Amino acid sequence: MAGNDGGTMIEDVAVRDIFPTPIWSVDLKADYAAGLNQRLLEAINALMTPRPQLAPGANWQTDPILHRLPQFAEFVGLVEKAGRGAVEFLKLQHKDLVVTGCWANVNPPGGRNSPHTHPNNFLSGVYYVATPENEGRIVFEDPRAQAFVMMPPVAQYTPYNGNHLTFDVRPGRLVLFPAWLTHSVPMNRSGGERVSIAFNLMFQRYVDESSPPLWQGTVRVKSVG
Repeated sequence: MAGNDGGTMIEDVAVRDIFPTPIWSVDLKADYAAGLNQRLLEAINALMTPRPQLAPGANWQTDPILHRLPQFAEFVGLVEKAGRGAVEFLKLQHKDLVVTGCWANVNPPGGRNSPHTHPNNFLSGVYYVATPENEGRIVFEDPRAQAFVMMPPVAQYTPYNGNHLTFDVRPGRLVLFPAWLTHSVPMNRSGGERVSIAFNLMFQRYVDESSPPLWQGTVRVKSVG
C-alpha cells in the first residue's frame, strides 16, 4: 500500500506492524526426522504401555517429565537449541533458557486439545512425531482482547482481519511460540493416532519454584536422577 494517490497532496502511505507475536517453525531434514521420530515413537509407546481407558474425545498424556529421561535427551537438546535461537532473534539479555516441562500427547480418533496457555513459562512449543494425513494443525487465537469489539464482514481473511491462525504441521516440524499465546488442536477426524511432544522453556532463575507444570498425565512416568 503505497504511492502518491494520483498526484494529490499525499506523498506516501505506509503500514507498520506493531506488537507482533512471533511463531517460529523449525523443520528437520527428512532423513534425520525419520530416524528421530522412530526412536521417539518407540520411547513413547514403551511409557504408555498399557494405556489407561479414555472417555470419548480425551487424549493420552504422559507426566510432564520427559526432559528428565535419558531416552529423550537428544530431543531435549534440539528444543534447547531452538529456544536459544528464539532468544537471539528477540535480542534478549538473558539466554539461559531450560526445559521446565516436556510431555507426549497422543490424540486418538476424536481426540482434541481445548484452547489453553502454559503459565509461568516464557516459551512453549510442540514437536510432531506422527500426524495422520490432513490432520496436522495447531490453532492460535488472537491475544488482543479489544480486537473482538468490532469484527465486520470480510471479503478475504488475512493476518490483519482474522481472529485466529491455523498453522499446518507435519512430522519433523517443531513449532515454538510465546507461552501466553492461546492455542488449541482440532479434533482428530482420522482413524489413526496423532502423536506430538509438547514442552515449556523458561529462564533458569525462575525454574525451581515457578515453572514446573502443576498437573499430571493420564500415564504415570517414573522419573530418573
